[in-house]
Amino acid sequence: MNLMNHLPNTVTVTPDGDELGSPEVVNGKHHFLSASVDVSNKDVYLNFSTRRAMYDFSISLLHEAVYGNGGMVDGKGGLKEFLPANEEHVVDGVRVKEGSSRVFIFYNEG
Repeated sequence: MNLMNHLPNTVTVTPDGDELGSPEVVNGKHHFLSASVDVSNKDVYLNFSTRRAMYDFSISLLHEAVYGNGGMVDGKGGLKEFLPANEEHVVDGVRVKEGSSRVFIFYNEG
C-alpha cells in the first residue's frame, strides 16, 4: 500500500502508543505541522505540510482521547501540548515546525 496516496482507514490505538510516530513522519522532515493565530479575528490555523502529517497528528489526539496520558489540569482533566522544535524533533508522532505557534489542547474528564 502506498501510504502517500492511501492512508489506512482503520486505526487502532494501544496503551503503549506503538502506533504513534509513523516511520514516514519520523524519517521525513517534509512532514510537519505549522500552527498560527490570527489575533485580529481570533482564528487558529493548523497547516499540515502533508496528509500524512495530519493523519499522524490525528492519531496522537485519538490516543490522548482514549488513554488520557497527557498532563492533568487541576486534577479534573488533561492537557496535550505540541511545541515547535528543530526539524529533527518528533513528539508523539508530530513534528511542529520551528517558529510555529505552540498548540495546547485542554479537556475535561467525562
